[in-house]
Amino acid sequence: MRISTDKIISLLFFVLSAFYLYQTYQIQVFSFDENAPFNAKTFPTFLAYLGMFLSTLYVALPERNPSKVDHKVLDYKSTLYLIIIVTIYGFVLLKIGFFLSTSFFLFFSYYFLGERRWIWMLILSFPFVAMFMFLLHGLLDIYLRDPFLKMLGIIG
Repeated sequence: MRISTDKIISLLFFVLSAFYLYQTYQIQVFSFDENAPFNAKTFPTFLAYLGMFLSTLYVALPERNPSKVDHKVLDYKSTLYLIIIVTIYGFVLLKIGFFLSTSFFLFFSYYFLGERRWIWMLILSFPFVAMFMFLLHGLLDIYLRDPFLKMLGIIG
């Protein structure tokens, strides 16, 4: 019996989701948020269980049309660049804050994925993250530590 590449990738995704689930239980929650219906652990835990469920379904159900992958046409260089910038993003997130690190992460992700229209890259990174930050901080009262915005006096 031959296992397809898609099933192997699904198994790897299951392992990644299980590791992510383990990490969600390491998230510290404020004492006043422990019994809240939605806290810092809720969505990551949901994503981990959803990933495990979907990957299990993909492994268990039969494939209708097995896919053939031509490894000569895959863009491994862009994948490597994305892995590198995700790693850098993880290291700088706490140091320079959510706003700048996420904006630059999105900007460079667009670039490495082939987008060359600078105006779209700027619009879909900095203003998008600013709106998301406003949604989290301003409307949902979720505090994200951000030294850059604190220095500008935007958040306290």
